[in-house]
Amino acid sequence: MTVSTEPLIGRDLRDRDNRPAGKIRAIYRYPAELDMPWGVAAVVSGRLLRSMHLVDLKDADIEADVIRVRYERATITSAPHFIPLVGDTLSEGHANQVREHYA
Repeated sequence: MTVSTEPLIGRDLRDRDNRPAGKIRAIYRYPAELDMPWGVAAVVSGRLLRSMHLVDLKDADIEADVIRVRYERATITSAPHFIPLVGDTLSEGHANQVREHYA
């Protein structure tokens, strides 16, 4: 799945059990040399203490209003915290952290 960024931003992200996991604020691509065309979503979660996590979109189900990923909510919310990134492609370091977390 090649990720198109605009249609995904603002949609709800749900875990594999269809529980809310946050709202997509940005989409980032993996570095080209990794040959991983699906990318990751920057997801904001929490009501009072908001945090942003990067969620791997491999094998995600994209529906009209919702994106459903194959991970449990605990896996998503325990992903490394990230501040908003510059550009639309992850650095090699960020890409490796995301890949290790969702492996």
